[in-house]
Amino acid sequence: MTQRGIVDAHIHMYAAQVAADPAAWARAHGEPGWGACVAPAGRRSIQGWADPEALIADMDEAGVEACVMLGWYWERQETCELQNGWYAEWIRRHPGRLIGFAAVQPAQGRRSLEALERALDSGLVGVGEILPQAQGFTLDDPWWRRVVETAVGRRVPITLHATDPEAGAGAGPRTPLADYVRLAREYPEATLILAHWGGGMAVRGAGLEGGALPANLYFDTAASPLLYKPGVFREAVERVGAGRILYGSDYPLLLYPARERKPGFKRFLEEIGSAGLNAGEREAILGSNIRRLLSPGLAPTGKRV
Repeated sequence: MTQRGIVDAHIHMYAAQVAADPAAWARAHGEPGWGACVAPAGRRSIQGWADPEALIADMDEAGVEACVMLGWYWERQETCELQNGWYAEWIRRHPGRLIGFAAVQPAQGRRSLEALERALDSGLVGVGEILPQAQGFTLDDPWWRRVVETAVGRRVPITLHATDPEAGAGAGPRTPLADYVRLAREYPEATLILAHWGGGMAVRGAGLEGGALPANLYFDTAASPLLYKPGVFREAVERVGAGRILYGSDYPLLLYPARERKPGFKRFLEEIGSAGLNAGEREAILGSNIRRLLSPGLAPTGKRV
């Protein structure tokens, strides 16, 4: 991975059989929440699809050096292990271009921890994306705490889904933002990435109850064009600093559904390029920040990222 290459810290990928009929696949694998998200009944989905080869081609077209494939917040541990297996294979096939985080279902107790250890041993270098409500556990659950402690011991980050409480119902399920802040304070040695601008906390620059946000909280920009105006970048930099913001696209989600029918990176990167950031801020957000967070771990090539 080159020093100045763009790194997307938040994408999702699925095997070809999933994209072929996502609704049927969700039913067969006991994942109704995911199915409703990507294949909603009675309306057009903004979920796009791509296999690893199409992903690499889209990355090359947009000048993206590497992508972090996040696991989904699956309801069943079996599905977590299935996706982790896909990711381990794909990062071996595309070393230095694809990076993987491990999906985990803490509600499955010890089995989830054992599977997480195997996934990290296989070359995955983070945990998440996690959404407690969708997975049926709370942040006080002892098995979840064991997941956090495993990530701390392995020196890998955790990505948590976050929904802005001021957004409409279409933004997704409400998330425990205040509890995320509390978790960061209770585990100051953990690296916690809150997706989707931290549910707006990065824009406001404070927790829901006021006060400075813990220094170990970071914020990715996944799905930003669907949720916020382009000025969000300047606002967030002023409030939390460029060093805590990670470019993430949520590829292959269709970020501009009125104007696009296939996923890609270029349009959002062009939006970021015109967001009023200076060169140092752009470099931090588009790559150096996520490299720094991943540097305690190893990239699939065995080289430090």
